[in-house]
Amino acid sequence: MEPQALIFDIKRDCSEDGPGIRTTVFFKGCPLSCDWCQNPEGQRKKPGLSFRSELCDPAACGFACIPCCGVGSLSFKNTLEVDFDHCIRCGRCFEVCPTKALEPVGYYIGLNELFYRVLIDAPFYRSSGGGVTLSGGEVTAQMPFAHALLKALKEQNIHTAIETSGFFNYDHFQERMLPYLDVIYFDLKLIDEAESMRYTGRSNRLILENFKRLVKAPKINVIPRIPLIPGITDSAENLSGIAAFLKKLGISGAALMPYNPLWHDKLNRLNLKGKYSRKTFMTAEEKRACIDRFR
Repeated sequence: MEPQALIFDIKRDCSEDGPGIRTTVFFKGCPLSCDWCQNPEGQRKKPGLSFRSELCDPAACGFACIPCCGVGSLSFKNTLEVDFDHCIRCGRCFEVCPTKALEPVGYYIGLNELFYRVLIDAPFYRSSGGGVTLSGGEVTAQMPFAHALLKALKEQNIHTAIETSGFFNYDHFQERMLPYLDVIYFDLKLIDEAESMRYTGRSNRLILENFKRLVKAPKINVIPRIPLIPGITDSAENLSGIAAFLKKLGISGAALMPYNPLWHDKLNRLNLKGKYSRKTFMTAEEKRACIDRFR
């Protein structure tokens, strides 16, 4: 049987997920539950739905979605109401929604189809030094499929990269994914274990140990990235602690990733409540302060 993956997006012409022009595939499901998650639609490892009430136009469809739902997840109370918990994701409402107010979040895709869809951009990869990046969610949570896809890409001499939280079984990763990777973007969020438990829902012990083992692996470029979350990861204690951790490993720098608040717009569509409230970008002064603390 052909392997299948649960993904929630394929973005083309990406320039921030590795060298050159890239296609980034976003895998659904993540073992962490970061308070500031930039892709909340990628956290749960099952298909979901998105409802954008501002796009809902009964004049365009007469609420044709309501009778389509076989489990009563859709109803009318002054406006369209969606029972997210009841929805079984049959997909019928998506087919009759002309304004795309109701849309799927996550879908299963076969290996051959996904390989074909990313290979369409191969001329751009070769002309720009680009390739394919696997992101998420957390791609290592679907390691058997990632193994098959990465192996197929390397057989075509496509540059490969992943973006990872670092929370995975290293032995499995070393066998199934590492041989087929050119670059690993590895997030180091919090150096203190208690803080990691508090803000990501997981201990950071496995993450730090995996990072230490990876930087010793031959022929792989591991790039540490630190998401700067005001009031959480941007503290002097955290940044200087991560800097000291990297210095012990002989690493002289990291990519500091300024906070992006645009994920808040996704929460209402997904019927989720955010744990982190800041809705503004970092100021230039805040960014400079983080660089100074890290240095």
